[in-house]
Parts: sequence; C-alpha cells; structure tokens
Amino acid sequence: LVSHRGGKGFGPENTIESLQGAVDFGVEMVETDVRMTSDRIPVVHHGPFIGLHLLSNMTISEVRGKAPEVPTLEEYLEVADDKCRFNLEIKKCDPDVLAGSIKGIPPENTPLISSFDNDFLIAFSNLGGPSEIGLLSRYDVSDDHIIEKALKYGASTILPASYLVDEDLVSEAHDAHMKVITWTVN
Repeated sequence: LVSHRGGKGFGPENTIESLQGAVDFGVEMVETDVRMTSDRIPVVHHGPFIGLHLLSNMTISEVRGKAPEVPTLEEYLEVADDKCRFNLEIKKCDPDVLAGSIKGIPPENTPLISSFDNDFLIAFSNLGGPSEIGLLSRYDVSDDHIIEKALKYGASTILPASYLVDEDLVSEAHDAHMKVITWTVN
C-alpha cells in the first residue's frame, strides 16, 4: 500500500498533516516529491513554483514566508518515525545534499530514490549510500528499453506509468530481479 504525494487524501498533499494521516492509516510506503531551495535545503513539494516564485530560487525563509505548510525533508522524515518506507521522487536536488539528508534512516526503512532525471540517478547511485534506486518512466513503450535503462542507472525498481504496465513487462522486470511499482493507481 503506497500513498501518493505524501498521503494525498489524508490532508493537503505533501504536508506533515497528510503524512501523519497516511502513517496513522498504516500505509507501507509514502511517495513524496523532493526539491531543493537556493540555500540547499531539501523540501517536500510537487511543483516547481510556490505561487509565482520558482522554488529553486527561494531560500528556506522565503518558502516559509510564502508557504509555511511546505516541510523540509528532515522534518518530514522525522514525522514518519520509521513507521513506513519512503519513495522519494527527486524533482530537483543535489545528490550529495540528499545523501546527507537520508543518512540517518535505519537500514530496514531504506528509502527508494526515484526520478525521471537519469543524470541525477547516476550521480546519486555513484555515491553508494544506503538506498534503492528507482527509474520512473512515462514514455518508454518497449519493455526491454525500460529494463535496459534501469540496469544502466543501477535501479532495482522500475516505476512505469500505469498505461505501460502489462504482464510481459512485469515478468521481464522480475526476471531481471527488479520490483515494479506503477503510478498513479487510486
């Protein structure tokens, strides 16, 4: 049971309130979106903008001033208190900063680090930190292509859009010892 956008449906998406609702409900994993402020603080937020402002050009103080409900990744991880795993979908974040932010997560709750950004996945996996890598896909129509890309980027999980998933893809992924998590299924 994976809760999308940080517990959307349990409260406003990607907020402490929605995460707490998802954790209280007993989800196994929470998917959430990670971006980075201009002063290099990872925050939980789906879109690139807060109002009319580009989040990556804002400091954490500016983010707090415009949208106090946006948590830092550190605050977010503390709320879960090891009660669920995370699929951290990286929208935009420095690999080294992310690695530092998740280093305290216990091994039994190793996060899945997923992204559409192939360069990020390569850089992050080269750091060798405690995490699993997931390749997000929405356009690949060839099962072989998705699997080959995932192996190239060091991914143990593929996350294809639901319209790409069929029995053949799942079988090929499992043959390659990969997990399959599709999105978005409500």
